[in-house]
Amino acid sequence: MAKKSQPEAAADVLTLRRWITVGRPAEALFALWLAPDTLPRIMSHFASVTPVNKSDARWQIDGPLGKHYAWESRIVEAQPGDIIAWQSLEGADIPNEGELLLRPAPGEWGTELALTLRFTPPGGALGKKVTTFFDLLPKEIVSKALHRFKSLAETGEIPTLDGQPAGRHADRQDKEK
Repeated sequence: MAKKSQPEAAADVLTLRRWITVGRPAEALFALWLAPDTLPRIMSHFASVTPVNKSDARWQIDGPLGKHYAWESRIVEAQPGDIIAWQSLEGADIPNEGELLLRPAPGEWGTELALTLRFTPPGGALGKKVTTFFDLLPKEIVSKALHRFKSLAETGEIPTLDGQPAGRHADRQDKEK
């Protein structure tokens, strides 16, 4: 990760890392990731993200026992078509950092993205609760964000089941019997 200013003790850091191939050029994906409305859309399953300016964003997640965790992040490195790295600012409830690496996919299949997030839960009992919360869905957080980003990049939208009924209406089931 780039420009680390936050202390890291290997045992305390939770690292989440996943990869995906997206059928678009790296430069287009770089620009899309940095667009103000992208992170709020692709991270909505995990956090509420509010852009502050071109480099900063406010994050809030709902944790166990109705606790809310918040922080601000800042982009600390951005090389077009190559890397975007960020880290939380001083005073974060959950110190964290992340990076998105963009590399050409083999066979001209687009771009391989590698997303890495690192969280340093606070100490004590609260830290144990936060770590337990993240242990419940670490792969889900990063994988879902990447799949949502891939859908947005390749189709212009993120699929959702909101408003879609799951199953048949009771009246229809009775009529078919």
